[in-house]
Amino acid sequence: MILKILVTYFSNTGNTEKVAQSMKDGLEGHEVDFKPVKEVDPMSLKDYDIIFLGSGVYASRVNKSLPELVNAAQELPQNFVFFSTHASSDSYQDSFKLVKRKLEKLNSIIIGEFDCMGENIGIPEATIMSMLDKLPPEKRKKAEEHQERLKGRPNEEDLENAKKFAQSIINEL
Repeated sequence: MILKILVTYFSNTGNTEKVAQSMKDGLEGHEVDFKPVKEVDPMSLKDYDIIFLGSGVYASRVNKSLPELVNAAQELPQNFVFFSTHASSDSYQDSFKLVKRKLEKLNSIIIGEFDCMGENIGIPEATIMSMLDKLPPEKRKKAEEHQERLKGRPNEEDLENAKKFAQSIINEL
């Protein structure tokens, strides 16, 4: 069966867009619309079998355009998949909270979630150094190690994992 799928995202730095593209690549053989969340008509959401909804995580939340899109829709499909990129090792947890509330009200379900780290693109080095300078030595060392792990992310392995994740969602239906 060929599914009608929407892959939509907010990407401030390009990291989430890369992940979204990899997911789209994993959905080969299905009818896939691929577009930034700002270009999606909320009234069209009901026309999809599955919506892949993604964002970078900013201050422990997805971009406000995602809950705005879902809240503006009067009908939603049953199946949603969430994906995100983040620079935190833990504060990305439950970043889709506002979106989940609306989905619960309309009896939609989350059939999968994917996240991966993304490099802090666009934050000036001086700002990062200023933040690090305020930390005690042991926390600074840990933060510097974390910053190093973010470099180049999402990387090829992350993108391949995103593609395989999207394929696994379809295979499990």
